[in-house]
Amino acid sequence: MKNILYTKLIRPKSKDIVHRNKNIKDKLMSISENKLTIVKGGPAVGKSTLISSYIGEQNNYMWLSLDENSDDLSYFWTYLLNGLKENIEDLNFYIDIINPLVKREDIFELVSSLINELIYKEELFIVLDDFHYIENEFLLETIEYFICNSSYNIHFILISRREINIYLGDILMKGGIVDIGGEDFYLSLDETEEFIKNSSKKIISDELIKEIYLNTEGWIGAIKLLLTILDANKTIKNLPKNNKLFIDYMNKEIINSLSKEEIDFLVKTSPLNYIDPSIYEYIASKNGFEIIGKLIERNMLIITIDEDKKIFRYHNILRQYLIELFNKYPVKIKNEIIENLTRFLINEKNYDEAISIFINWNVYDKALKIIENNADKIVSIKVVNEFPLQYYRKSIDLTFISIFFNYLNLDYERCYTIINSLGNEINNECLKAVKIFDILAGNGSRSDLDTEFISEIDSNLNILTKIIYYLLYSYALCIRGEYIKALDMMNIIKRYNKELNNSYVDIICQYNKLGLLEEIGKLNQSEAGYGELCKLISNKNYRYCFEIFRNVGLPGIYIKKLEDQKAEDLLIEAVRILNEFNGRAAFGLIEKNIEYNLAEVKYIQGNIVECERLVNKIIQNCEDNSSYIEALVLKIILLSSENKIKEDEYNKFINLYEKIYMKSNYYSRIEITYGIVLYNLKRYKESLDVFNRVILICRKNGIGYSLVCCLLWKVILLNKLNSDNIKECINILKEAMFYSRDEDILFPYYNNRKYLKDIIRKFKLQLLNDHNNKEFIKKLINLMDIKDESEVLSPREIEVLESLIAGLSNKEIGEKLFISISTVKTHIINIYSKLGVKNRVEAVNEGRKLIY
Repeated sequence: MKNILYTKLIRPKSKDIVHRNKNIKDKLMSISENKLTIVKGGPAVGKSTLISSYIGEQNNYMWLSLDENSDDLSYFWTYLLNGLKENIEDLNFYIDIINPLVKREDIFELVSSLINELIYKEELFIVLDDFHYIENEFLLETIEYFICNSSYNIHFILISRREINIYLGDILMKGGIVDIGGEDFYLSLDETEEFIKNSSKKIISDELIKEIYLNTEGWIGAIKLLLTILDANKTIKNLPKNNKLFIDYMNKEIINSLSKEEIDFLVKTSPLNYIDPSIYEYIASKNGFEIIGKLIERNMLIITIDEDKKIFRYHNILRQYLIELFNKYPVKIKNEIIENLTRFLINEKNYDEAISIFINWNVYDKALKIIENNADKIVSIKVVNEFPLQYYRKSIDLTFISIFFNYLNLDYERCYTIINSLGNEINNECLKAVKIFDILAGNGSRSDLDTEFISEIDSNLNILTKIIYYLLYSYALCIRGEYIKALDMMNIIKRYNKELNNSYVDIICQYNKLGLLEEIGKLNQSEAGYGELCKLISNKNYRYCFEIFRNVGLPGIYIKKLEDQKAEDLLIEAVRILNEFNGRAAFGLIEKNIEYNLAEVKYIQGNIVECERLVNKIIQNCEDNSSYIEALVLKIILLSSENKIKEDEYNKFINLYEKIYMKSNYYSRIEITYGIVLYNLKRYKESLDVFNRVILICRKNGIGYSLVCCLLWKVILLNKLNSDNIKECINILKEAMFYSRDEDILFPYYNNRKYLKDIIRKFKLQLLNDHNNKEFIKKLINLMDIKDESEVLSPREIEVLESLIAGLSNKEIGEKLFISISTVKTHIINIYSKLGVKNRVEAVNEGRKLIY
């Protein structure tokens, strides 16, 4: 579980009591009638105070105080989910989903499940304070999706100094918006008087109050600053009117009014976002509680976060000035303070805050040490991007975690920058593996696949690094076509995940395993695995997160079994789910898989026109990127036997293959497609060489499904080349059926039925010698509309065959049937050909099977 700073989730308390004007009261009253409230205004105008006072009167609310670390997908959603933990069923699982090992698009599925859970809850107010810190476009997109699609019992309040960077049109249509602007916060003279009397114990004359009002123009922040330094009946003269100048002036006045001890306390604790006064014992061996108590009594800009646990924070106006003073300390003193502050934070397991302080003051070596020891416990992983490039060569942990984090967030440019910073000669064997990221990001060479992976990496590395390394290893193995080894990697990842204890990683590993089982031809085991996994999550509210994976994964199995209706039903449901995400770019890969499978379904259903339309659409959409050759593969496999491939498309494929893939020693569907292209270009011997090579690779790596495809093509080619090695052809077909029959692999037979129909009819009887093939051959006969041999033989040929079985000679057969001996011989030759036999004995044996 991540170590979060719970103080961010506490509503700040304020003793300021102000009776607002009618306009702002009306706006507060309408918050519960609208989906979104935007509270916007400059610093210290009372935005948070206003909403804190309002929210304190509600029964069910969540408050999240944002800061500069919050502009991070994992960080933001980790805190939001912790704030909502009383409203959701399984917090740990949600937190697991947003860990740094998960692709960023998965966050939308998390949000959808969260929305579904909150539908049935009571009215809930979600407050996001200091929302101006959120600038990341993708994070804003997820927040917009959450707000826009949440039910009407959820009310969002965003407090910001600047304009909100989310599209408000859809939200306005679905639930309405309340806008509280900066002008609403400025006090009238009467309100200023009331505010001063409620906020200060000082006796201040009406004349001075009026003077304060005229100088501050009703700005609450300025009034607070004045009250901090004001003595009774003191006049105000020559105050700057500019906000920044006024703030700087007042900060100096405030500091000058304090004791040396009070200044020391404030400045030395200013690097902290939240102040636990006990930390002052680490810094100066003094009682911080007494000092902060006195400061609060003097109306300093100090906000009480938790009265019971005595946690405070400085108002941003004050803190910025204090940090300026802190930075003026000599380097040695400054470093000592930072060391003491971070030691306290690390003891409290507040690793994010400690790293933030180290990085803000350029103490990178110590920040790196925290990453290496505690990366799995850090909430804001984006901090790994804050290091100078030379530090990535120093740390395997930093390199792997940073590149993987940026890869999952689609920031490939940052990945390349880090990889390039490592240099061309990476000495560490483990670091060499990062080159695989180039391939995953579509920018690498297939020669990088030759990287030798270490089976057991350094046990001292962070658990996150270990899991990332083995995930990377498994990806490389999949690209190589080494699916059995990739399955072993899934087991290793699950073993390491026992330490990380991330349920999402376990489930994703299981899904990956099912996909690998499909690739190696274990369709039944894969299908059963989907069933077990669906049962496992069926009673969970987060099951929605996995429906689309099931709906995209299972159709591949059904297509291979020619169960087109089952596949189509799931794909239609997957499209429906995908449409709910409004076609977001992050889901492009899932959308592409759906389109591929739908094209295959239409092909199976015989709707070639629709299949061709879908395939051409896919090709058109990826003509300028690395997916183009995969789209060509799909078209060639599905439509080459339908004569729907243009010569130009064959040539484009060959050029791409010879440029990128020809020297590869690994299997992929692209190699199989190359063999098909050569066949269609009548380069039969070259095609046979390709399939022979791929067959060896498939046998070596246990790739059962592709082995079936290649074996069938080898038989087709041997038949085309008029091979007289009947025994070899029969053995190849028997091997293909051995891998096909129990798993019900039918698609390769259907796909090549144009070429296989006569071949299977020719060798049917020999194939039936293996009784295990009987039911499977029946399926193929129906699939290819192969006539039964007894129907193929003419009535006269059946009579001749029966006579042969009875042991009659040619002369005796002629006399019995009243035909000439030459006619008998002609019938026998036809029988040999149709039964696929060479002599009389074989004909008798096959005839007994056929007739009796």
